[in-house]
Amino acid sequence: MFVELVYDKRNVVGLPRAKDIILGELSKRVHRIFPDAEVRVKPMQGNALSSDASKSDREKLNRMLEEMFEEADM
Repeated sequence: MFVELVYDKRNVVGLPRAKDIILGELSKRVHRIFPDAEVRVKPMQGNALSSDASKSDREKLNRMLEEMFEEADM
C-alpha cells in the first residue's frame, strides 16, 4: 500500500524543513494503522491524499489526516 500527501507549499513558507517535518509526522501516524505502507509527501500548490487503499482504509486515512492537521493548528 502507498499513501501520498500532496500539500500546498505556500501554507508552510518560512517553516524550515517543512517537507521533512510533515513526512515524519505522517509516517508515524500512518504506520500505527498500516505498518507496511509506503509514505510519501510532495510540496505542490494544492492539497490531496492519494492511496491504493480500499474505501474503508481510505476513510481511516482521511480521519487520521484531519486529526493530524487539527492538532497542528493548536
